[in-house]
Amino acid sequence: MAHLYPIPFVDLARRMCREVENSGAVFDLPERKWWIPDPSLDFSAVHFSRRAATPVGPAAGPHTQLAQNIVLAWLAGSRIIELKTVQVNDALDIPRPCIHAPNIGFNVEWSQELKVQESLREYAKAAYLIEILKETRAFGRFPTDHGLDTVFDISVGYDLEGIRGDKVTGFVRGLLEPRELFDDLRSELTGDLARFAGLEPSDPISDCVTLSTFHGCPADQIESISRYLLEELGLHVIIKLNPTLLGFEAVREILHDRLGYHHLGLSREAFDVDLQYDDGMGILRRLREVAERRGTTIGAKFTNTLVVRNDDGVFPTQADPWMYVSGAPLHVISMNLMQRFREDLGFDFPVSFSAGIDVKNFPAAVACGMVPVTTCTDLLKQGGFGRLPGYLKSLGREMKQMGVTSREAYVLTAGGHGGEAVAELSGDLAPGAADGLRALASSEPDALPEAIRAAATTAGLDPESTVRRVTRRAGLLNGRDVVPLLVNERRYHAAANSKAPRNIDSVLELYDCINCDLCVSACPNDAIFAYDAVPQSLETHVVGPGPGGLSLTPGSGFSIAEAHQLALYAGGCNECSNCEVYCPEHGAPFRVKERVFPSEGAFQQSEDDGFWHSGGELRARLGGRVLGLVVDESANWAYLDAGDMRLELSWSPMQILGGSVAPDAQPLDTARLWRMRTAWDAIYGSARSNPVNPAGRQET
Repeated sequence: MAHLYPIPFVDLARRMCREVENSGAVFDLPERKWWIPDPSLDFSAVHFSRRAATPVGPAAGPHTQLAQNIVLAWLAGSRIIELKTVQVNDALDIPRPCIHAPNIGFNVEWSQELKVQESLREYAKAAYLIEILKETRAFGRFPTDHGLDTVFDISVGYDLEGIRGDKVTGFVRGLLEPRELFDDLRSELTGDLARFAGLEPSDPISDCVTLSTFHGCPADQIESISRYLLEELGLHVIIKLNPTLLGFEAVREILHDRLGYHHLGLSREAFDVDLQYDDGMGILRRLREVAERRGTTIGAKFTNTLVVRNDDGVFPTQADPWMYVSGAPLHVISMNLMQRFREDLGFDFPVSFSAGIDVKNFPAAVACGMVPVTTCTDLLKQGGFGRLPGYLKSLGREMKQMGVTSREAYVLTAGGHGGEAVAELSGDLAPGAADGLRALASSEPDALPEAIRAAATTAGLDPESTVRRVTRRAGLLNGRDVVPLLVNERRYHAAANSKAPRNIDSVLELYDCINCDLCVSACPNDAIFAYDAVPQSLETHVVGPGPGGLSLTPGSGFSIAEAHQLALYAGGCNECSNCEVYCPEHGAPFRVKERVFPSEGAFQQSEDDGFWHSGGELRARLGGRVLGLVVDESANWAYLDAGDMRLELSWSPMQILGGSVAPDAQPLDTARLWRMRTAWDAIYGSARSNPVNPAGRQET
């Protein structure tokens, strides 16, 4: 069973600083794939009480449970970041594999894989690391202070008893009052990192929560949980809704009849036991009154994933007969549900969206007035977080084509409904003011948001809430144009989403794969990293017992042809298998490549081959055999302990000087010793920062 081991905060901070210096990257994401804010464009949006510099981010999921992943999302342009769902049961037994996204996405649903307190600390670590990036303007890569504002969104589940308990409520209160957490983190920032010890990350980290209830959760339970979050904890609340709310027949028609996904089996029972449409409407209407009394806000998120029949070829170890689908088909279903809710609810409310978002449909989703617009399945594909900057570039191109410079003006202009949306204010503004705004919507749309603010101020209204009201209305009207056309777009159809990633007739090897690095970006936990080895081809020997003590016979040899190699940080790998999906060769990188462990305990608890390094010693499990290598480079000396065999070595060149071997010792091919030497030099002694060598050679 895979276990996640969070990287210490100080190691993340040091690696972040050093990696950008020596590799031009942070956590393996090169600068060329960062989102560099353009001061001429204002993508910002208000998410409840806070302004975020962009409306995009990762959905609560595999990309947002470890601090380094949250930082990667930020560098790629995310400014509203949904943190991985936390629940009281923090000792889950999750089937492996648990993700399969070759085109559309499938997953086995699960919450955080860390203990609740570990998740709390990870999110505080991420907030502090992002504060370092903001303070340094991404180490000088951002031209101005424009585009830095960031909002975090808590996600909790799954039932009232668990959420009200000390564990989950304590987690929420920790994010609301993080000062002690931040003080603990800043105490670790010493030496070259002391310059960041005085930073003040956002307090609270988050005051808005997305409620993610389990499939089949009763309506009264959803309402009770929401009331508790609103009234007792004082949070803004978003209720994540399930696509089953659209109804079995409507979903079946879209999924099977219109889009052609006949192979995805639906369960009528899942629709029957899940929250019903009218109940969902009633909950939001009643909770609106609760939120207004408490001075908070209620909103809805569209949507959770869709339950379909499990395919044994996708998740063979999944005992549950169902799995969950995301991506292209879910986008069409969820957009239809979102639009129907907004049309029927009868009042303005915040809408968050995450279902099949990609670079092509992101601008249209933004035009529908939704905040945030988040993504998950698309980030599991080739390029990973590096795909996100394209979303904002695409939105920026459309804004420039329309002659607008702000997201608000874009929403008001995209469908030509700005004037109609402004008409909603006719009874609230001074006489003639709405007419002037409608005229401005046609003649000078980029000036419209500020003109609305000015008119609202004159009328004694809150200018920001007035702009949000008008843009949401325009978004609703834009949705009437956008949503009906989706089902006819070929790119959402099954025929356009059946092609698997490229595969070649080659078997993945420990060294010298084709070095495409697709697995690096496909890993949602940033567990796979590159390192530079020394190409060499050597003869090796099999060492065993002989008449004179040691016996040496020809071995299998040791060869590395390319400098560029890949390894796996075991503490970040949950064996989701997404790297296997995107590897062009036959094999799973997380199983084949060298594995490095985060601690002695992790090394001992695992049965997998790999390495653990501490000071002058390297421990290895290779072919199931545990080896210990002690090195004194200054004395050009090393010592290998294989249990039943002990070898004294010179280090450079590496040669056997002598040793002892038990009569019944298991023979040892020195090819394994050369694997250890390569790990020692190229991973743990590298000038290139990585998860187990955060500072690079400069401080080793």
